[in-house]
Amino acid sequence: MPDYPVPVPVAKTPEPPLEEAGEETAAADGSKIRPEPRLMKERAVAGPIQARHSTNDEHMKRLEPIQTVRRRGSTRLMQALVPAVFCAAATTVSYLLLYFYLPSGPGKRLKEATAPLVVPPPPTPEIVMAPVSPAQADTPPPAPAPAPVQPAEMPASPEAVQAPAPAPAPSAPADDGLSPAMIANELLEAFLRAKDARTRYGMVEPEAASISELEAMPLMNGPLWEVERISTELPQHHPDEQVTDYPYRVTFFIPNRKSVDFSMLVRQRGTQAPKVFLPAFLDLAGGRLHSFTREPNALDPGTFHAVIEPVPGCHEAGIPNPDRKFTLRLLPSSIGKETSRAYVSTGSRFKKMVEDPASSLRWGVRIRATVTIQWNLREDPEKPYLELIDINSLGWGP
Repeated sequence: MPDYPVPVPVAKTPEPPLEEAGEETAAADGSKIRPEPRLMKERAVAGPIQARHSTNDEHMKRLEPIQTVRRRGSTRLMQALVPAVFCAAATTVSYLLLYFYLPSGPGKRLKEATAPLVVPPPPTPEIVMAPVSPAQADTPPPAPAPAPVQPAEMPASPEAVQAPAPAPAPSAPADDGLSPAMIANELLEAFLRAKDARTRYGMVEPEAASISELEAMPLMNGPLWEVERISTELPQHHPDEQVTDYPYRVTFFIPNRKSVDFSMLVRQRGTQAPKVFLPAFLDLAGGRLHSFTREPNALDPGTFHAVIEPVPGCHEAGIPNPDRKFTLRLLPSSIGKETSRAYVSTGSRFKKMVEDPASSLRWGVRIRATVTIQWNLREDPEKPYLELIDINSLGWGP
């Protein structure tokens, strides 16, 4: 016999025959289950079952192709532009904060430079009276000593008689350790407070030949209007000529005209004392420019110091050929109303000067200049206009 176990065949047990389905069927170990009712009269007949379709059928396919929508993402340009804009905005905000709130920033310096000039009056020395005793009070004051008698002199010959010497010119403000700008401020204050030409003699440039020449000018031979405000502007240094200009804007209170602004200039040559630039003061405050431009005349061209502003185009009625001209405003100061208007041909060299990037003459910018103008009566005698002949210099340079 073999050593391993031999499987023993098991006889199959015959299964009982299935019983026919009836009204009730018995479960082996469970409860009786009621069969589902079939083919009842009250039950509605179900419709035919439709065949299911898939996307492979011809009538289920789309007639148009499906368009895929791609979401537009940020490009590299936008990714680089956003930080750049943020940095620019942050830089601008920081600059504005430093400009207006930094104690030594440009905003504070500009505000101090344009503030009204206030020069305190010199202190008045106090006079201390010595005490007087009662005995000295009763004593009458001594009589003044008689003046010494001078011996009579022989009359001089006519050849020996000389003309009287001119009165000495008032000296410039003493330099008590002040800066040149403060010395110029004091000189301008003294010039405006002066009452006559004799006091102003020696304060102006170019210097008058004599006091009588200065007295012949109505504006100089008397007190000026009431000064309402003096505004300082940035000094300008000309190293080639060794000249420093101190520009000002003086506001006068003129009766029946309210406040009027005039540009003035104090000039210092080298180490000399500063002086008021007289030609510009007479052209503007003295009314020489206003008298020349007030009405048409046949006078020769005149040269004046003024503040000019070029404006593109000619928009005033009564000017012949306005489409071929542009306007040049003539003003007494950098602010305020204009005194008159001069007109220039668009084909002249002055148009090229305005459009030159290296030139300080720009559209809509007001600058000091020395100009030569004349009334044009030739182009159309019925429509005379003021014409610019030449721009002698940009600024009131030496």
